[in-house]
Amino acid sequence: MAPSDSLARLRKRVLDRVTRGEVSVARACREAGISRSRYYQLRRRYLAYAEAGLRPRPHPARPTRQLPAPLVDAVVSYAITHPTEGERSVAQALALARFGAWRVSHGGVRNVLRRAGLARRLARLAAAEALSAAEGGPLTERTLREIRAIERPRVMHIGSAVVGAELFADTMYIGKLKGVGTLWQYTMVDGACSFGFGRARGGRKSAKSMARFLEEDVLPVYREAKIKLVRINTDGGPEFGRAFSQKCLELGIEHHRLPPRSPDLNAFVERFQGTCLHLHYRTAFRYRYYVNASDVDADLAAWLRHYNFERPHPPSDASYPSSRIASRTPTTAFLSVKRRRRSSPL
Repeated sequence: MAPSDSLARLRKRVLDRVTRGEVSVARACREAGISRSRYYQLRRRYLAYAEAGLRPRPHPARPTRQLPAPLVDAVVSYAITHPTEGERSVAQALALARFGAWRVSHGGVRNVLRRAGLARRLARLAAAEALSAAEGGPLTERTLREIRAIERPRVMHIGSAVVGAELFADTMYIGKLKGVGTLWQYTMVDGACSFGFGRARGGRKSAKSMARFLEEDVLPVYREAKIKLVRINTDGGPEFGRAFSQKCLELGIEHHRLPPRSPDLNAFVERFQGTCLHLHYRTAFRYRYYVNASDVDADLAAWLRHYNFERPHPPSDASYPSSRIASRTPTTAFLSVKRRRRSSPL
């Protein structure tokens, strides 16, 4: 049964109940959820047209307001060819015979340009530049920048192929714990094998603490493996100030400062610190209440043992110099250098 037939029968049942005297008009309207004026309107329609008058009236078809496709193409084409003209100028120009004698309002032009992403003058100018470059026209500075961005390699390898050639250093704010104070993590990562070093310390971060971390925690590991530590890359933070630079000079290590506002160049250690945050701290602080910084540091050392000795790294792109060692644990890759040196005939 069609919905219109069901609605007509429902309305007929309301009229019949009132006609038979079963209920009053007010009660019938209240139960049916209609007003009394609506009831008498339906009654008049029923008396004039019988049951056909109780059917819902069909809505008249609305005329489509969508512009024809040829007109849309004409608007977009003219707007790109004349990118500095406004909506009214485009509408007036399209009304000329040589442009097709189209009848369109400036509001219609605005809607077409907005849907095409050309509502702003700068967008139309950029589209004109792209069209000109595609047809062999002059290349503007904007087009050259876009071409260089496309030609630039999408993935840039940061790191080295030799263990100890490049270390990346940074600090991470752990938090301010009640009764403990502010905690910072001092971090260094080898750019060839992802072997990570970390130490959690309380108080303000300083260059002296970073220098002590380098001398006491990082350098002994490389000396034991008989691997020369060549260079350490850092940002311009205060923890890499004069005391840290002097310590690097004493140890014969090159201290390279990355250019400002270039966090991508230090992404190696940033990614490592993100791993520490997600896989260690966000779990540890939900299972243990720390009362001193040494407990935080002890748990970090335990997690670093898992990270360096047990957690394998996923394989990276084959074009990377370190892809051969990327699928193993950091310790396996780190110690493989020592084994290769022992087996070398030199």
